[in-house]
Amino acid sequence: MQVINFLTTHFIPENTACTNRVMAFIKELKKYYRVNVICLTEKGKTVPQEHIVIDGDVNIYYIQQDWYDGKNFFKRALNEIKYLSKLVKKANKLPSDLTIATTPYMFVIPMTGFGINGTKVLDIRDLVWEYLDESGLIKKIIKNTLRSLMKRGMNHFETICVTNNYEADILFSRYGIDKVHILPNGIDQERFEQLTQIDTDPNIPLTITYVGNVGLAQNLLIFVKAAQKLTDVKFVLVGDGIEMPLIENYIRDHQLMNIELTGKIPWQELEKYYEKSSILYAQLDEKYVSAMPSKLYEYASIGLPVIYGGVGQAVSFVEQLENSIIIPPNDIDALTKAIDRIRPAAGTISLKNRELIKSKYLREESAKTMVEIVYKITKKGQEI
Repeated sequence: MQVINFLTTHFIPENTACTNRVMAFIKELKKYYRVNVICLTEKGKTVPQEHIVIDGDVNIYYIQQDWYDGKNFFKRALNEIKYLSKLVKKANKLPSDLTIATTPYMFVIPMTGFGINGTKVLDIRDLVWEYLDESGLIKKIIKNTLRSLMKRGMNHFETICVTNNYEADILFSRYGIDKVHILPNGIDQERFEQLTQIDTDPNIPLTITYVGNVGLAQNLLIFVKAAQKLTDVKFVLVGDGIEMPLIENYIRDHQLMNIELTGKIPWQELEKYYEKSSILYAQLDEKYVSAMPSKLYEYASIGLPVIYGGVGQAVSFVEQLENSIIIPPNDIDALTKAIDRIRPAAGTISLKNRELIKSKYLREESAKTMVEIVYKITKKGQEI
């Protein structure tokens, strides 16, 4: 049986969009190939064993990742390079017929492109280097240097997978890359089915809920300041991240009583927060124009009304949803007005939104496409 090495910077027990995408691919690949997963641990956490076997035949090899401050770009870049060097070294010690490397760490692209032996497929979840500020000479030089490095790295892969049309267009127009497959992030079928069974309560007070990462890209201080203005509305923030101390301090300093912070919770406990929600909210800063928050797939699976603050690719998705409002990101007034506008639909479940996910955005379908891609490449290698 042929062997596939899967290199990822996210550790397997982690409940993130990246890990869930990887796991969907692995579950399908292992039906036809032996699979080795080479991954990092969660920052600052250890695992009992450096090598474990799951599902009987998937080998997972962990590289210990120490904690570091991800808010500083240069510190983050240096640590990415450090740990990716270790992943590449480990991957090259495990013989394989093909290696799949996945971002979002941008240095995955040049370091695996140049450093991994043999045939390779690249899975890009996000064009993170494109979000960097290029105002001023120094910043422009840094960004152009990274673009050049990424292009050279991408040329070393047999083919490249991206998550949406916008990313594919950028790769073609800016980098001249046309060997691209679009594999949407989507949602696992099992999770989709669980979300469609959620029994929401139409009699609760108006409650707007955010679920996901609390980081710089989300700028959830806007969400908190909207709570400060709309004191008759309950706001719930489910998640954690590097901006959480800022959020906590603002709530404490302004003595806000209508916002609840749950912290990071297991998937099994998330259902009760969705049950007590009237409206679901998400936001991404305007510079993340090619990004598609995976949480929007989850929101649409539930079917509750959605308010999205953002631009670009995600807007194209939200425009397809019933009971949805798109607003500019980082605009408190726009958010408060959107909440008032969508009040009449609060708590309403859209079957159309659920059907959209079922027909186009189940991860298992993307995983089958990945298997087809791998099969064609490995078969071609055998014929040669």
